[in-house]
Amino acid sequence: MGRPRQTRRLDWALVFVATLMLDSCSRTAAPPETRIEPALEKLIPGDTVVLAGVRVTLVESSPVYARLMKGRMFPELDQFAQQTGLDPRRDLKEVLLASNGSRAVVIAKGRVEDVSKLEALLESKGAQRFRVGPHTLLGNEQAAVCFLSNSVAIAGQTSALRDLLSGQSGKDENKKQVLAQVALIPSGTPIWMVAVAGFSPMRLPEQGNLANLQRVFQSLETALVALDLREGVRLSAQGVCKDEPGAKQLHNALRGLIGFGRLSTPADHAELLRFYDSIKVEQNKTEIKLQVDVPMDMVDQFLKATEKDKPSV
Repeated sequence: MGRPRQTRRLDWALVFVATLMLDSCSRTAAPPETRIEPALEKLIPGDTVVLAGVRVTLVESSPVYARLMKGRMFPELDQFAQQTGLDPRRDLKEVLLASNGSRAVVIAKGRVEDVSKLEALLESKGAQRFRVGPHTLLGNEQAAVCFLSNSVAIAGQTSALRDLLSGQSGKDENKKQVLAQVALIPSGTPIWMVAVAGFSPMRLPEQGNLANLQRVFQSLETALVALDLREGVRLSAQGVCKDEPGAKQLHNALRGLIGFGRLSTPADHAELLRFYDSIKVEQNKTEIKLQVDVPMDMVDQFLKATEKDKPSV
C-alpha cells in the first residue's frame, strides 16, 4: 500500500520549507568576513563530518544569479510568502547543511514576521506538534522543523533534531575539525562545503564500479570546496588523502571523468569543450587540487544553450 496522502502532503511541505532555506537569498547578510553566524555555529551537531553553507545575499548580488533569475516568475514562492509572511527572497540570511554521513539538518537564520502563520501552514499539511525539552517540533517521526525564534530555524530528520536539541549529537571533535576547515575559506565566498573524516558525498552501492568511487572519496581526510560567483563561476576544491596511492587514484578518477565528458560532448555544444578545458587537476603527494574557471561569456553561452534545449510547450 502507498503512504497516507496526509503524510505525503506533510513531507512535501517540510521538503518545500527546507528547499526554500537552501536555495533562497536575502538582502541583509552579514559582512563577507563573517565565517558563520554565531547563532548558527552553536547549533552545528557535534558529530558533523560534512558542512555546507550559503551566504545568501552574496549569491543574490552576483551577476550569475541576476542572469539566472532574469525574467523568471515564481508563483509558488509568491503564494508561500502570502500564506506565511516569510519571503525567502527577502528574509533569509544564512543557511547551513550539516551531515554526519547518514543524517542531516538544515540550520537557517533570517526573519519571520509571524512564526504562527508558518506553523499553521505546516499543520494544515498534516504536521503534528511534539516537544523536545522546551522546544516544539512540527512534523512526524520522519522529518520535522523547529522555530527556535523568529530568526533561527532548524529542519531535518526528526531523530537528528531530537539528538541536537537534547545535546546528544556527539562529542565536538568532528565539529572542531570542520570549523578549522571553514576558517580556510576565502572571505566573500557565497557557497562552500567542507568535510572531514573519510566522508562520502552520497549513498553508493557497496559493490561494483560505484563502490570503487565510494572508496576513493573515503580516502579523503579533509576536503574543501569554494564557489565564487563574482566574475563568472570559479570553483576551487582541495582535498588531502590518507596516502599518496589514494591521492593518485583520486587524481586519475577526476582526469578520467573530464576526458570522458570531453569525448561525449555533442558536436552542436562546442562550448562544453571550452568548459572541460578550463578544469585543472593537480596532485602534490597526498594533496589534490581542482580548479574550474567559467567566465561570464561562457555562463551566458550555457544559459542560451539551456533555453534553446527547453522543450516547446
